[in-house]
Amino acid sequence: MANVYKEQKEYSKSISILEELLKGDITSQKTKARIIDNLAHIKWLNNPNINILKDLLLAKSIRVKEKDTYGLIASYSHLSDFFYKKNRSKSLFYADKMYEVSKKEKSPQDQIEAIDKIIGLQTAQKAINYYKESIRLRDSLQEVESKHQYKFATIKYNYEEEEKQKLKFQTLATENILVAEKEKSQKKNVLIIGFLSISSLLFLIYRRKEQHKKRILQENYNTETRIAKKLHDELGNDIFNTLTKVQNTKINTEEIINDLDKIYLQTRAISHENDSIETGSNFENYFRNLVASYNSDTCKIILKDLSSLDLNNLTKEKQIVMYRVFNELFVNMKKHSKASLVVLACKKTNHNLEISYADNGVGFKDDTIIFKNGLKNMETRIKTINGTIKFENKPNKGLKVYIHFKN
Repeated sequence: MANVYKEQKEYSKSISILEELLKGDITSQKTKARIIDNLAHIKWLNNPNINILKDLLLAKSIRVKEKDTYGLIASYSHLSDFFYKKNRSKSLFYADKMYEVSKKEKSPQDQIEAIDKIIGLQTAQKAINYYKESIRLRDSLQEVESKHQYKFATIKYNYEEEEKQKLKFQTLATENILVAEKEKSQKKNVLIIGFLSISSLLFLIYRRKEQHKKRILQENYNTETRIAKKLHDELGNDIFNTLTKVQNTKINTEEIINDLDKIYLQTRAISHENDSIETGSNFENYFRNLVASYNSDTCKIILKDLSSLDLNNLTKEKQIVMYRVFNELFVNMKKHSKASLVVLACKKTNHNLEISYADNGVGFKDDTIIFKNGLKNMETRIKTINGTIKFENKPNKGLKVYIHFKN
């Protein structure tokens, strides 16, 4: 109330309130210093000839003792104003002190006020740096305090203008409260969204791990089932038929040997399909050994430009897929094609790898490719490395397969 009366220049009312406050029991030294300082300053505003220096210095000493830095800013401001016409050097001294403390406390408004005092007391040449600093501070406050008015000259307001200004400040206060509430609500929403996002992410990670475990178990089960089926359907029947022939004295030895050779090839194919694969810098030699294992007197396999593919530098996944796919092709060739010649032609263009397979076997009947488990597995595996596989078939004229993928 005392400060409001001061702004309205009703100094006597303001002085009366502050003097009454001093009569009370004041426990806080900071509060006592503030009342003494304000009372002395308002008395001086009411009568510039009154000597209030003793009270100003008393308030300052209390604030120094209490380390009330914000209070010291006000003390230095009032002391600078008091000495402005009496002793300009002292006025400048306290203005500098005000600037120093307000800068330390990072109070831009008080810095600007102190600079205004200094500029009025310094020569134009010495004040230039303070002008620049003042401009910088005002620019930095333009957005956050766009509603405030900065003054280099004194502006007199009449009563209506002051009322408008008060209403404006009230509106700003209301807006600031609304903005604060909005920001608080936004922060709360951000925290909630962040919590939900992290929870969802952790759940997804956990779910993917569980799905990965289930997938591995399912793959293991499928592999075991597939091996069991092959052993039963292919090896089991052939071994039983061979045993029957052995017991029949009329079957010649060569036929039995052919049956045993077929059983051996089937066993080796199952082994190649499910054993571990050597990947890495020696993969090309490992792949050549696979090709060599299917090379025989009855079927020659020719490799063209395999080195151009730089197989040793393929990723582990691509090396495994390539090995499995061609093992499946060779198994199919041995079991069904009756081919005597197979050609693997390799070609690399930029980052594109192309491998063509061609044999002179019987192919598929009626010019139709039936995608059973073997061929379907090849197509599925090639897709996992973003590659393509294409089959061309001509009955009794062999099979061609074209494989493309990037290195």
